[in-house]
Amino acid sequence: MDFDLTEQQTLLREGLRTLLKREVTPEYVRACDDEERFPTALYQCLSEAGWLGLPIPEAYGGTGSNCMDLTVFLEELAYHFEAAANIYYTTVVIAADALTHFGSESQKKALLPKLARGELRFALSLSEPNSGSDAASLRTRAVLDGDHWVINGQKMFCSCAQVADYILLMARTDVDAPKHQGITMFLLDAKTPGVDIRKLKKLGLKPMDLNEIFLTDVRIPKENVIGQVNHGWQNILKTLDYERCCLSAVNVGAAQSAFDKAHAYTNEREQFGQKIGQFQLSKAKMADMQMEIDAARMLLWRSAFLVDKGIPNPKESAMANLFSSETYVRTALNGMRLMGGWGYLMEFDMQRHFRDSKLAEIGGGTSEILRIVIARELGR
Repeated sequence: MDFDLTEQQTLLREGLRTLLKREVTPEYVRACDDEERFPTALYQCLSEAGWLGLPIPEAYGGTGSNCMDLTVFLEELAYHFEAAANIYYTTVVIAADALTHFGSESQKKALLPKLARGELRFALSLSEPNSGSDAASLRTRAVLDGDHWVINGQKMFCSCAQVADYILLMARTDVDAPKHQGITMFLLDAKTPGVDIRKLKKLGLKPMDLNEIFLTDVRIPKENVIGQVNHGWQNILKTLDYERCCLSAVNVGAAQSAFDKAHAYTNEREQFGQKIGQFQLSKAKMADMQMEIDAARMLLWRSAFLVDKGIPNPKESAMANLFSSETYVRTALNGMRLMGGWGYLMEFDMQRHFRDSKLAEIGGGTSEILRIVIARELGR
């Protein structure tokens, strides 16, 4: 394996870094966090620069980039603004992947070019009050009525639903089928009558809203099914390796950002007549932090390499996601320890990393579920 980025990937990262250094100031990130504000200005900049088309095929207005390209992009974006990287994945990548692989030709032509131009935003709604880690036990019901599906139920933990034009909604279309079957993916216009979206208050990642959705006699046209009826769960499973690569890239970028902030602090703060970075305990802690981040990046790159080769890698992608998420949590926690009381103050960014990092161990598969996946692939 070649561990060097390609020339194109290096240019991608440098171009994005230049834009983010100009547009994503610490003050901007803090304001979005404090005000729980969607980063509209940054989203517009990414759109104008063509970055929203990264995961979209060239035939539909995108650049047709591969998984490794996308991980390079997401790591850099997360380094500067983690919530924005999560938003990008949620509002762009999930829909681009689902529509590209499972959408009809008419759906691709109508939606993907607009997504690439930043004219549409998407969200994915899978979890429910009684189906989180056991997501396939969802109960939201879709019943065919002539040329429409009528949907009733409640969804939970839907990121970006309040800013989405469309929601990729998972609902049960066959109650007699086993729980992993009889599920269908629908394209739901968020403004459809009967859709009630309510924002949930949460600990971190505040610029990316989290919502519960109530669906009451919501009518969706038959042509808004994505993929085959009763095959929605199979569609989700086919994209898990890709999803875990994206989430791992966000974790690695955010962890590197937290480390660099802690490292800079230890080179400035003086106690007992010397920089605190010169104390052996500080050196050991910093060494462990960077070592874990580098290891997480290698796991990420291995998984992305396999994805681009078309090789299923549930074990490798789960390892990357698990290790990178726990690495981010440990890095943020150690950053707080190194900064002491200053890290606890809201005017410093380490407390945001501390709050934001915890979701990495929950969203997209908890640490416990990922360990089960890895053990299963090991034949345990």
